[in-house]
Amino acid sequence: MADPLAWMNNLTGSGSDSPVRTDPPRPSTPTGPLAAQVATANVPVTVFAAGSITHVADIINPATASEPLYLDIVAPAVIGSATSIPLLPGQAYRVSTPITTAVSVVAATAGHSFVAVTY
Repeated sequence: MADPLAWMNNLTGSGSDSPVRTDPPRPSTPTGPLAAQVATANVPVTVFAAGSITHVADIINPATASEPLYLDIVAPAVIGSATSIPLLPGQAYRVSTPITTAVSVVAATAGHSFVAVTY
């Protein structure tokens, strides 16, 4: 049976190559969302277009918000929908893998601001 720790010998040049993890290159500058506030109460806005999240994205309901922000990565966001995720004031949601769908948000009050970035 081969030595399972043989790769450790590579430090002295006598073992097999150690496993190497390579991540895809990431953009060096974060990019912003298509919208930064819910313009009309109960009308969803698209934050990221379908296919635009290629690495990671964060959506944040600011701590100063007075109500939940509802986020959906499956369908247009709707308050109370089974697929819409409520973000309480100060909470964030991270999309940590590329997705092909659009991301939308909705709030009960017009002018509800949020923070979103993809990188």
